Amino acid sequence: MIAGGSNFAAKVQPDGRAGQTSPPRLKVEIGPRFAPDMGWSRHGRDSPHARRSLRFASSMSPATTAGDKTVLHAVVGYKLPTYFVNCVRSIRRAAPEDDLLVVDNDSQLPELTRELEEIAACDARVRLVTRANNDLTNDKVGGLYDAYREIVAYALEAGYEFLHLLQGDTQMLWWDGAVLAEARRLFAQFPQCVQVFSCAFSIHHRLGDEFEFREDGLVMVRKYGLCDMGVCHLARWREHDISFRDREVEHGRESLARGFRIVCHPWPTVAQIPWPTVARKGRQLGEEVEARQEFLLKPLDAAAIDRVKHSQGPVWLEDICVPWDWVCLTPMWVTDLNSIHYWMYVYRDIKARGFGGIPRWERRGLVSSGRVGRRRRRPRLWDLVVRPPWAEVRRAFASRQLARRPSYR
Repeated sequence: MIAGGSNFAAKVQPDGRAGQTSPPRLKVEIGPRFAPDMGWSRHGRDSPHARRSLRFASSMSPATTAGDKTVLHAVVGYKLPTYFVNCVRSIRRAAPEDDLLVVDNDSQLPELTRELEEIAACDARVRLVTRANNDLTNDKVGGLYDAYREIVAYALEAGYEFLHLLQGDTQMLWWDGAVLAEARRLFAQFPQCVQVFSCAFSIHHRLGDEFEFREDGLVMVRKYGLCDMGVCHLARWREHDISFRDREVEHGRESLARGFRIVCHPWPTVAQIPWPTVARKGRQLGEEVEARQEFLLKPLDAAAIDRVKHSQGPVWLEDICVPWDWVCLTPMWVTDLNSIHYWMYVYRDIKARGFGGIPRWERRGLVSSGRVGRRRRRPRLWDLVVRPPWAEVRRAFASRQLARRPSYR
């Protein structure tokens, strides 16, 4: 269900079969007016129709709908209400003239739904989708790619030139017309590129083999031809019948085998929340950082944006990601904590950069003083230092006990 502030509603349902390789075509039928506070639905939450389809209620006025169709920003979130709302609000601040599609992937959090509905009701360029199902059998991302397929189909049907995909645990730090102008230049330079990655990546990525650092200063993803976030060239998606699979490794390797490449935007606009709380198998692991300022991360000002645009090399996450009035360790970690891998990257980073690779508390975003004190910190030192060795000991002990069991073959 999409909530918005318009005087008409569009009901959209995919007519393709499950498991198809191309995005489903969408049939749009103009329907009755939708009031966000009515919870409009002709079908039960668990009905077959609800499981198969989305019902769109446009939040665009007719004048807006007939206007600019350059880019559609789309953010998918599941639970983690502080992160999710922070992401939505950051997009509206950075790109107020662009359309935004917000997809709540069946979070089942009434307070989150109400807050998103209020945002959609007050902003004519925001559309809210509440999905009625989320396949949690995919351990890491659930039904993320089901939502992505529906978003891509909708963007194609609506006639947008670009689709900018984000996830609810990220934040848009800045945006202007030069971002898409540079993306157009990259698409023209690389005909095999169907997606420009818009996120900043942590500095430890330069120590692995995930990225190709070219002599012209550009960075390309080495192992995948399609990823979770970035600016998608929709004409090429339509031409080549590109679609997301159920797991990133599947569509990433398949698209690479077809000859597609991902180019990283030289001016990243999106940052992932460092040391995040995550949702796995329908459960929230850990507590979210409470926002003490307008956003969780400090938006880039004009001077910082200018430095990004004139950077002579890659712009790292640590360069532009500033926790606002809370502190975290750098180098930063942007997924669920695996401290063994983190310390391995720290070790490599220290070997490569010397003292610059030693973890430190990020203080740039502190408002009152530079002291860490009792401020909210990520990660907890218990999780980073104490608990992981004990977990490894328990795992090793369990493996040893299993190996000692007699075989009855």
